[in-house]
Parts: sequence; C-alpha cells; structure tokens
Amino acid sequence: MVSAFLALIPMVPYAAFRASIPAMAPLAAAAQDEPVEVPVHPLIPAPAAPGGPPSPLSGRAVREASRGWDWKPLESPGWKILMADHFVLRGDVPVSGLRTAAAYLEEFRRMVRGAVGGDDDGIMFSARVFADPRDFRRYAACCGAANAESFYDPRSSELVVWLDPTRGNPWLQKTLAHEFTHAYMDRVWRRTEPLWFAEGMAEYFSTFAVRAGRLVPGATDRPALLLLRLDDPVPLRRFLKLGRDEMYGDSFPLLYAQSWSFVHYLFSRADGTIDLLLRGEPLDKVEELERGWKEYLRTLE
Repeated sequence: MVSAFLALIPMVPYAAFRASIPAMAPLAAAAQDEPVEVPVHPLIPAPAAPGGPPSPLSGRAVREASRGWDWKPLESPGWKILMADHFVLRGDVPVSGLRTAAAYLEEFRRMVRGAVGGDDDGIMFSARVFADPRDFRRYAACCGAANAESFYDPRSSELVVWLDPTRGNPWLQKTLAHEFTHAYMDRVWRRTEPLWFAEGMAEYFSTFAVRAGRLVPGATDRPALLLLRLDDPVPLRRFLKLGRDEMYGDSFPLLYAQSWSFVHYLFSRADGTIDLLLRGEPLDKVEELERGWKEYLRTLE
C-alpha cells in the first residue's frame, strides 16, 4: 500500500540517533566558498584525498554544475523553483541552497545509477526543501511522516528535507543520498520493499567516500559495526521478514545497522544477488548467506 510505504521511507527514528552527532560547518557558504576542512566522523562521507582530484561536492564543483540552471519565483511568498539536469527543486531557501542541494543530488544520481543501473531516461526527480522547521513539520504531518527529519513520499514522487543550517554539508549530503536512493529504487526499479532492502540500500549509498574525484558507495559505517558487535543481530530468516512496527521500533539502530551491513555484504559478493532483489526475486540459501555475512562482518573495519 502506498500509505504504508510512506510511513516506511522517512528517516524515522534513525534520524534521531544521528541527531546526536556534533554540528559541522554551516551550510550558508556551500555554493559560494570552498568548503572548510572538517574532522571526518564515521557517519559522514570522507573528503577527497589530499592532492587528488577535487570532490564533486566541493563549492567550486557546485558552482560549475549549477551555472546554467534556471530558477524562478513561485506564487507562494519566498518559494522558488529550480530546474537542474535531472531534478526539479522547490523551496523557500536561498537560491544558493537550492543549487547546492541540486548539485549534490545530481552526483548521487550518478553514483546510484552507476552501481545498480536501471533506465531513468526521461525521469525528472523532484525535491522540496524547507527553510523553516515548523513549515517542514506541518508538511511532514500532512504526508503522514510527522516524526521524520526527512522523507520520500511516493504519492508525489518527492523527497522532502529541512535544510538545517546548523548541521553542515556532510549531514545534508548523507540525508539527500539516503532519500534519493529511496526515490531511485521506487521510480526506476519499482522497489519499495522488503523493508530491510529499502533501508539497507539507502544506508549503503548514503555512506560513501570520494575517490579520484568520484563518489563511491559502501564506505564502512563504524558506529553501525559497533552496534552489531555490542548486540546480537536478528537471525536472518526473521530479519528478512521484518514488518514496519519492528523495523521502526525500539531496536531501530541495530536493525538499520544490520540492513546496511547485509546489503554491503551482498554487494561484495558481486554475484547478481542485488540485481535479483531489484527485480523482486526472493533470497534463497538463507543459512549460507547468514554464514557468509557474519564472516564478512569480521573483515570490516
């Protein structure tokens, strides 16, 4: 059901877990100045290696990518619409904020499309960016995502975020990558479930690194690994059948960590399993997969 999927997609309640991460550099200068150096936290993407090609998420890259994108005001006071190459963004944030979000999303599209394929030719993805958290909360409540910090609404095929200026670019990047993955899986692959796969894919692509000037998914999420080492993961047969109440219940941090790690393992196999899941095929040989996954976890650092 569409309404059930809407309740699935918001980053709830995992967003609350991430909210404890210390605030990073402000977003205001993202589209105008080169990014300042910030400490790398295990939950945020790694910056480009010193001396290597520049990050495609840098301020300069954002300016170059967004130079030809048109925008115009909407009827609602303060609201604007910006047309990027593959995205339509509406928001009441400054135009520089819309350009930054759009440039990030274009890079995330390249990353996800390059990893899982699919035909998105002719698809214009949509995003809504709020400046005021109260307006975002009201809109989220109307969409059935009252507790979300961000969400993807399949009814409108729109990802929705509040551009929190205290969180910094790494938080915005991770948030947009997570929600865009949901949008790509829904609109390109028509995949909204199972829940572990939907959230595991979103976590996999939102934990990325910058290598040779490109975004590479599947960086190690060390806090997730720590959770998995402190607590016993759910047996795989039960985990693969988790419903919404369990996935977003009290054990959500562990279940998100398990989703990320299992998807990470499936990508490492490079045997077509991810492609089968994208096409709606069920997993078989679950016991064999569980043994391989647990062994794989011991190799991750």
